[in-house]
This record gives sequence, structure tokens and C-alpha cells, in this order.
Amino acid sequence: MPLPRSRVSMLALFLLLCAFLTPLSGSTLNAPSAHPQTPPALTSEQQGQVRDLAARVLQKAGKSDCKPRNCTILVPNFALASGATSRLGMQLADQVSIELTAQQNAIKIIDRSRLQSFLEQERIAANLFNDEKAICWLGKQLGANTVLRGTTEDFRGPLQVETSLLSCDKDKAGPVEEFSFSDSSPKSDLSPVEPFPQTLPSPDSSIPLIRAAGAEGVSSPSCIYCPNPSYTDPAREAKFNGDVLLRVTVSESGRTTDVRVARGLPFGLNDSAIKSVRDWQFKPAIREGQPVTCIVMIEATFRVQ
Repeated sequence: MPLPRSRVSMLALFLLLCAFLTPLSGSTLNAPSAHPQTPPALTSEQQGQVRDLAARVLQKAGKSDCKPRNCTILVPNFALASGATSRLGMQLADQVSIELTAQQNAIKIIDRSRLQSFLEQERIAANLFNDEKAICWLGKQLGANTVLRGTTEDFRGPLQVETSLLSCDKDKAGPVEEFSFSDSSPKSDLSPVEPFPQTLPSPDSSIPLIRAAGAEGVSSPSCIYCPNPSYTDPAREAKFNGDVLLRVTVSESGRTTDVRVARGLPFGLNDSAIKSVRDWQFKPAIREGQPVTCIVMIEATFRVQ
């Protein structure tokens, strides 16, 4: 049965800000931590356990329909029980990916630097990839047809690591492979982090910007043509709900000149929101009777009903 048509609403001038060149704070983006640093290197014993895990994954890859010459694997960041990621979870995913690549050449492994670049661009919270549809969508964006899901659990003793392959084309999971080791790294290495910086790049420096947020008599721009963005088929299939937060530069002529994702969503909803907002038309902000360029935060809310 097809899902009911989704409703997409726009909070057109959410968190109105005419503070230009002012970066978004961590509290604004709800980011649990700054861009993570690499935790201490794994010990030789731990590296051996990762090597053995990768070998077992490859030996049983066929059980998830991952066959040589016809399988491309993405290793996403290993997740905590909450679905969030951690510095150690990213390090373990890096090491497993390296081992999978080193131990064979018949199965393609996606370079994890491509994943990092994608996450920095899309700014999608790590816990939104805590289900099969979302993680497969992520894999397909990078050219993978199989993903290696990984989790880390701290039981106040040995750190438990579990992985399993998932075919995104056949929706077929392989057996769970696991290992545990005494975690000698700081507890902060298992704290939730986001794999992208909290702040956004500054807008185009060639555009004159007002520096004060709503100060000095600057009014807020108001939208006069604001069509809703389209709900995407992958999001509808996953019955996904969420909000995209955009940082939008509105020119003195009332046109959108720059759009950046501040807090993103999977399933192509970022692109849908950006495409729609680029066509919006505003009554520009006014200062001392003259239209001025400003930045406004716009939130697009996607709901399936």
C-alpha cells in the first residue's frame, strides 16, 4: 500500500539572523562535540584482532550476497548503542576498511575519505544512520551496494565490537562477527561526536554583509514566494521525518544568493530543500530605509502523514 502523501512545511524565517560573518554555535547545531581528533593508535594486539575480524568478514561475505567482482563495500563509522558515533568508532572503521582492502583485491572497498567529505558537505547527524534504509542510502551515494555495519559497546570492562555485512540490493544480512579487547583509550574517545565541524564556511566575501544581528535598525526579510520543497521517494519509502536547517544569504534585491546546509538529513532531503529555497523571493531586510543583504536561518520540516 502506498504511503499517504507527505506534508512539507517551511518555518520560513526560523531563527532570524542578520548577523553576517557570525558562525553558528555548537548549541545552534546541536552538535555534541567539535570536529573529532584521532584517538591513540591501536596496540599491536588490537590491530591483530581487527585483522582477524576483517578476514572472517571476507570469508563469509557470500552469505550477504557479497561476491568477488560484484561487490562494493562501504564501512560507515562504527556506532554507539545510541546510534551516535565516537572517535574510537571512526578509528575502528578506518582500521577495518584498511584491512579489508589489504587482504583481497576482488571486492572493492570505498575509500573512507570520500565518506568523510560527504558527511562534512551534507552535515547529517551520525544517529540518523542508525537504521538499514538510511545506511544503505548512504552507501549508494558513494557507489557501494553493501555496507559493513559496526557497533561498539563499553561494558565497564572489555570493549565489545560487532560487525555484519548488509546487501543493500538484496536486503540480505551476513553473520555477526565480533571481538573484544581491553580499552586503554580515554573515556572521551567513546563520547558522542559528529564527523563534521560545528561551524560553517563564511559566505562569499565579495558580498557586502551587515555585521550586527538585528541591530542598528535592521529589519528581517520576509518571504513573498516560498514554495515547499518536495518530499523524496527514498524518504517516503523509509517513512522518514526530520528537519533541514539552512543558512541562506538574502540579497538587497530579495534574491537568494547563497545556501548552506547547517543541519542536514539523509534521503536527498538536503538537495530538495536547497533547490526549493534557491527559487524563493523575499522582501529584503531594511536598514535606514535602504534594502540590505543579510543572512537568515531557514528550517524545512519534512513529515509523512
